Amino acid sequence: MSEQVAEMKAPPGSELLKRLQMMEGQPTRAYTEMLLLSVGVLPLSTATDEFWQDFEKTLLDYKERYHAALYELSPADRAFLIKITEANQVRIISDLKVEILRLIQTYFPENFGMVDQSRLLQVLDLRFKLSAAIRGLEKLEARPGRTGDKSLKLHPLEQEDIIKVNRVYKELGTSGFAKVFIHGQKIAMVHPGQPPAEVMREYFIGMGALKKHVFDEVELRGSGNLFNQLTLTLDRVVLNCFGDVNPSREKCSVNLNVETVFTPAFQKFMGHGDDDSFTNIAFEFRQANILQHFDEYEVASELIRSKGGTISVDAIFPDAVGVVNMARLNANMAKIFWRPGAENVLPKFKKEIEDIQKAGTLLVIARLDDEAGMKLGQELGITMYQGFHIDDLMDKG
Repeated sequence: MSEQVAEMKAPPGSELLKRLQMMEGQPTRAYTEMLLLSVGVLPLSTATDEFWQDFEKTLLDYKERYHAALYELSPADRAFLIKITEANQVRIISDLKVEILRLIQTYFPENFGMVDQSRLLQVLDLRFKLSAAIRGLEKLEARPGRTGDKSLKLHPLEQEDIIKVNRVYKELGTSGFAKVFIHGQKIAMVHPGQPPAEVMREYFIGMGALKKHVFDEVELRGSGNLFNQLTLTLDRVVLNCFGDVNPSREKCSVNLNVETVFTPAFQKFMGHGDDDSFTNIAFEFRQANILQHFDEYEVASELIRSKGGTISVDAIFPDAVGVVNMARLNANMAKIFWRPGAENVLPKFKKEIEDIQKAGTLLVIARLDDEAGMKLGQELGITMYQGFHIDDLMDKG
């Protein structure tokens, strides 16, 4: 790292936490927003010294350009305190995104199209979310380690790692594998002033458990086509274990790739029931996966519907609401992923949300982790929710 960059190294997250705590109760503040930047979505175990030098210089240049305060939360995570107005908001946010995407294209070109921008950059309005920002930093500072540690020795996902999943599955059997790795999360209907009522459950393999028990030395991020192969393997395992997690086929959803519908595992799954064997099952396909394999999706959706099943479109980001015609996809349900800043984006698409639901597609706000998302959703006419906040409400109830 150059001497100039080293001398201007950003102060740690503990200093940011103290500063935010001092801001509480102040009627006017020098900074209006906190920008949370994370490159932890990249395979940083393979990052070169040149990348880190360029990364640090880019952030310092941005800090000086917009008179911001910069803090290092972890090797992969940074925070800016910055003053944003209506006049400069678009430029300030887009400039940082462009700079970081330029770095990714330069140093990680194979990962460029797979970056989830909702995780890359988050914007917190400190006029309304100062307390939430403080709580988030307190949790981060309490963690024993830091994400994206440059010293962490992980190897990229390899074919042998996928083989290992199959080996673990065979050793544990369907029942044992399901018990350790397959999770079920409730999807609930919540009307204003009423407690949540469970409608169905989504079954999926918990990536946290997989990393802990199988991939403890594997860098899953940025694995390209190999990661796609891994998800296809996990799809097959979920289908094989389905009888153990939901033997009576109660109302549920299963997240799959479009390609999985044309595998022997899915054919076998279909063969376990009659012509209406999918009546209580919603099959979730990621919106990006649908668009990538649209011709195959149309065939897959026809097959599922002919067996009485329903279709759910998964992983719709707030900014993309209304971009894809849900009626054209014959979608019975669609999931919008909640994330910081969604409260500013979703109201702009109120008409699109109304039109989608009027056309017969039930919208769900998923990955919901706070009360604000549910309140906004209800204002927009959305009644279905999924996420840690719903889990907490139902556990308390």
